[in-house]
Amino acid sequence: MNARMRAAACAALLGAPALGAQTVESVRALERVGSYEQAEAAARKAVAAGGFAMLNTLGEVLRDRGKIAAAESAFVAGAASHAPDSLMALANLGRLHFDRGERARAMKEFDRFIDIYNGSGGALTSTEMTAVGIACQYLGLDNPDLFKDALKSFDRAIAIDATNAGAKVAEGELFLDKYNSADAQTAFEEVLAVDSTDPRALLGEAKRRVFDSQPGVDSLLTRALAINPNYVEAHAQRAQLLLEIEEYALAEKEASRALAVNSSSSEALAVLAAIRYVTGDMKGYEETRQRALALNPANAEFYVTMSSAASRIRLYAVADSFALMGVAADPKSWDAYGLAGMNQLRLGQIKEGKQSLDVSFKGDPYNIWVKNTLDLLDTFGNYDDTTAGKFNTMIEKAESPILSIYLRDLAERAYATFQQHYQFSPAPPIRIEVYRSHADFSVRTVGLAGLGALGVSFGRTLAFDSPAAKDAGPFNWGSTVWHELAHTFTLGLTDQHVPRWLSEGLSVYEEHHARPGWGSNVSVEFLDAFTAGKLVPVSRMNDGFMRPAYPEQVILSYHQASVVCDLIARDYGEKAILQMLLEYKAGRTTAEVFQKVLGMDLKAFDKKFDAYMRERYAGPLAALKDSLTAGTETPPAELLAAANTSPRSYRIQMLAAITLAKSGDNDAAIPLLERARDLFPEYGGGDSPYAGLAQLYAARGDNKRAADALSQYVLHNETDYAAHLELARLRTASGDSAGAADALDRAIYINPFDIAVHQELAGLYHGLGDKVKSVRERQAVVALGPADKSEAFYQLALAYHEAGDEGSARKAVLHSLEEAPSYVKAQELLLQIIDGRP
Repeated sequence: MNARMRAAACAALLGAPALGAQTVESVRALERVGSYEQAEAAARKAVAAGGFAMLNTLGEVLRDRGKIAAAESAFVAGAASHAPDSLMALANLGRLHFDRGERARAMKEFDRFIDIYNGSGGALTSTEMTAVGIACQYLGLDNPDLFKDALKSFDRAIAIDATNAGAKVAEGELFLDKYNSADAQTAFEEVLAVDSTDPRALLGEAKRRVFDSQPGVDSLLTRALAINPNYVEAHAQRAQLLLEIEEYALAEKEASRALAVNSSSSEALAVLAAIRYVTGDMKGYEETRQRALALNPANAEFYVTMSSAASRIRLYAVADSFALMGVAADPKSWDAYGLAGMNQLRLGQIKEGKQSLDVSFKGDPYNIWVKNTLDLLDTFGNYDDTTAGKFNTMIEKAESPILSIYLRDLAERAYATFQQHYQFSPAPPIRIEVYRSHADFSVRTVGLAGLGALGVSFGRTLAFDSPAAKDAGPFNWGSTVWHELAHTFTLGLTDQHVPRWLSEGLSVYEEHHARPGWGSNVSVEFLDAFTAGKLVPVSRMNDGFMRPAYPEQVILSYHQASVVCDLIARDYGEKAILQMLLEYKAGRTTAEVFQKVLGMDLKAFDKKFDAYMRERYAGPLAALKDSLTAGTETPPAELLAAANTSPRSYRIQMLAAITLAKSGDNDAAIPLLERARDLFPEYGGGDSPYAGLAQLYAARGDNKRAADALSQYVLHNETDYAAHLELARLRTASGDSAGAADALDRAIYINPFDIAVHQELAGLYHGLGDKVKSVRERQAVVALGPADKSEAFYQLALAYHEAGDEGSARKAVLHSLEEAPSYVKAQELLLQIIDGRP
């Protein structure tokens, strides 16, 4: 297709009048498909023949080839001419001066457009209105109200000439620049609906999808580059995306391709500099930086790109440093202030972050990320911010009394565990922020609501949903804390250089070892994805997190990464994991780390992992091999016969069991669920055999088997609160106090707000003689604000007294008497404490 398009453009050029509009369009056609050398030659030929109408076009071709001085001369001449696009030449001249760091000069040139427009009486062409829009967009950097005028200008240009795709794309780019992705999408799609091969619109839509974290970016860039293989901006964008998934060698190739076409591309130079910086090539970085600054000494965008790239690969301190360099280069770089603020917050520098964001928002009130974050910071007065031990915790005041009881203890235990595992001690305090609103947590993480995750670690700053987050859904907040704190260690040990997939895999791995049942477990969907070849190979594991090909892939990738860690630990020992992290700290690539520590290349490990999956999950994989041909409408008797005919098919056992149970035939359903359980014993989803068996056993009064089924179920399911409570009830009924206490203790890390659970658990621990946990649960009852505060404080005082903590017991019993001065039992306990009686 490229060759045909170029041939058509050349034929049109050769057959066109020397100075006509068709000649300009023919040059544009050559430029569109990346034939810049031919386009330049043709444009120069036309200009030499007196074609003033070609001057602006020649300037744009020269600019795209990095011939800045020659482009400037063409734009100057074009602006002075009376050609139809002389105003566009003036706008291009202003852009060139702005990009060269001559901001004041550029703004004067753009300011001329205000007078031009006001004096035109509305008699401007579509191209001229597009030029006005470009000028207003730049002027908006100093006066944000002018962004609205830019939009009006683009709208007017389109109204004058509906075929002006350049104006429509420029409008889409403006929307995206001002964080309005919905209208940007509409603009790009309208252009592509008319011309699906418009490279600039394809790139715009690709950037829009990056903004919205939507799939399809790669295919859009591929389409754009198929049309124009020399499209500098598309190569630079692809390089950025490869950098984000830590494919540094491929990213450098893309950046180099862009620079081979235009050695003056500020965007490509910045991406190349970022690649060299993060790979430890400081000499290469400095050379690239000097190249960029030689073109524009005040190039804040260079540092903005560096900062953005660094933050996306979790180098938050580096990102903050580059953002501040951007501020120093251009004190009006609102993006640089915004990036500085966001990264300062990630580093736990709340005061400094707010100051930076305030400046950013004052300069650019359209930045929704900054606005949302500032709104969130305004709510921080509603939180308790306390420091104790190694941790600084920020918890909403209403939840702080109860959550702090468990959070600090859990965090301290996790710290001690990881300190031993990784032989590393992150400098305290580690900041932990807990958000009752999932939207607030999402804003804290990415500046926008709608994030799918429940927790995030920026290193020594963690944030996660409270267990009461209204739209977070049921989740285990205890395992989430464990997961995110593991990141603090793997990121810190490697100076933030551990690949995302390995850091996530180790966090899930650590969850599994923290407490049976914690962390993501194997599922039907996971094994189906493996069988279908939908899991990425280990050599491209970051793709599963950063460039998912389908909605469920990120979730599946968490478990897959943990299985990779299981394999490494099994065959090489956990010491190998620690050694791998140290090699990443030293700047090694993943290929180098695998070769040095594990003694094999990535392709060989891909095969090893595939074999491990088939070995570890051999039984379930075989049981899931058959696809269902029956459905819920199939008569129960036929399904029962099919299940007995295919006893090794998990799916048919489950379908038949569910259908039979619904029809009331529990006795026939139970053996089928037992078969399914034995075929896939590790599966603990809500639709697992364990959940069904527990219900059916209980229905026929077999409480022991019901309890056993629930016991296995919760060992594979960390979030089913009701199942934990039912297990505790059954264990208590059978006299198993320890089992009941364990079930309720697990339940607390799903929902800590049920006062009755804490009261029951306190009694169980008292009976078991666990004085420490008995005190903890009595503290929890008090923290939840019981109706009878006097009794709650009395019980707490009694627990302290029995644990030998007389000081705390005295304080608690006095609180009880403050609530009810005549409470006899509290009076008697106070006398016991005063007299020193046991």
